[in-house]
Amino acid sequence: MLRNTSNTLKLLTKIRKEILFSLENSKRNILNEYFNFIISLAEQSFLNEYVFFQSEDEINFINHLEKKILNNIETNELEIAILGCYIPLHNSKSIKNKLLNYTSKSVLFNDMIEMQIKEPLKETTLKNSIKSIEIIFDDVSKKVRDQYEENPYPRWRYINKGIISNFLLQLNNEIKPNNIEFNNKFFNPNVLIAGCGTGKQLATAICYQNSNIVGVDLSLTSLAYAKRKIEETGYKNIEFLQGDILHLKNLNRKFDVIECVGVLHHMKEPLEGLKVLLDLLEPHGFLKLGLYSEISRQHIVRVREFIKKKKFNNNVKDIRNCRETIINQNDDQLLQKVIHNYDFYSTSSTRDLIFHVQEHRFTIPEISKILKNLNLEFLGFTNSFIKKKFSKFFPNDKKNISLDNWNQFEVSNPDTFANMYQFWVRKIQ
Repeated sequence: MLRNTSNTLKLLTKIRKEILFSLENSKRNILNEYFNFIISLAEQSFLNEYVFFQSEDEINFINHLEKKILNNIETNELEIAILGCYIPLHNSKSIKNKLLNYTSKSVLFNDMIEMQIKEPLKETTLKNSIKSIEIIFDDVSKKVRDQYEENPYPRWRYINKGIISNFLLQLNNEIKPNNIEFNNKFFNPNVLIAGCGTGKQLATAICYQNSNIVGVDLSLTSLAYAKRKIEETGYKNIEFLQGDILHLKNLNRKFDVIECVGVLHHMKEPLEGLKVLLDLLEPHGFLKLGLYSEISRQHIVRVREFIKKKKFNNNVKDIRNCRETIINQNDDQLLQKVIHNYDFYSTSSTRDLIFHVQEHRFTIPEISKILKNLNLEFLGFTNSFIKKKFSKFFPNDKKNISLDNWNQFEVSNPDTFANMYQFWVRKIQ
């Protein structure tokens, strides 16, 4: 399926180039017939943050086209849509001002203006409403913040609204066949999403009935995106804060539920971040963690070595060029494996996947040792499909919570946790 995605990406890249140079060759009548498709391509390009490869000829012509649009008194919708296939329209102050109050007869064109100009403008305004905990001073934290300021991750548009229910019901659904007994401490839970990014994880947490949620992230740009998207759902009980996990003790608050998925492994010292979170967790509370697997990310290790060897830098142009090189590197199967990852198909996710400024990886024995040293009970992984497969190998492990068994399973099935380990724990009483 993802191989087909790669082929589709190549096709769209070629089509976009053909559209651009058809404009140069004055084939406007032909392009007008495909106006709606061009707008849709501009929206898709914006959503994947212009991950499509750009040749030098295309870059030169786009620079020329942008200047032409700026100098035109009239609004040429076709030219603007084609420009939107290559660069975000809100990047140009003049184009932004020209289109902000413009209304087209085309519903699709208006939708593109909403996406590429009005929504980013709203996020800029929302930044002023988000408080900061403290100045970020940790060197790694600052580098991670800067990465997500430039490329907030993940970029998302729609969510499927879940069913609102008691947190413990949802927890038991995630950790089954294990099961936790109900108690009245979770009828109105205080929830912390540590490293909430652009808010996609928050969209799940708002289904915890009667919950009060705090979303914290290093990146103010990511938080503004998250706040805009959550406001679209109509949910009100979320407080957004910019800050480092290392500074969360300054909140002077305790939480019944803490979720920290895909975050600790990007810290300089993941264990220090985990200890801070545990200090914030109520004695009866639950903690969800997401950590990279050493075994399943060997192809990522290979890609990162390739990036270093080829001297690709951590910027948008090099990310595009690196992707193009990998796609065409057919003789290296381990390298090509990354093409089958969904995160390979947008700029922010590619950067997060293979260009991240900081990455730690773990094994299940290492996780087991950490949990034991911190007096934490492992409650179960969250992926139901994996657990069904695991149960066939270890039918006597009725609750699916033996980490020794899970280690054996992963060694035999190295792609099991290709995304990451996601699991729940709680303090041992």
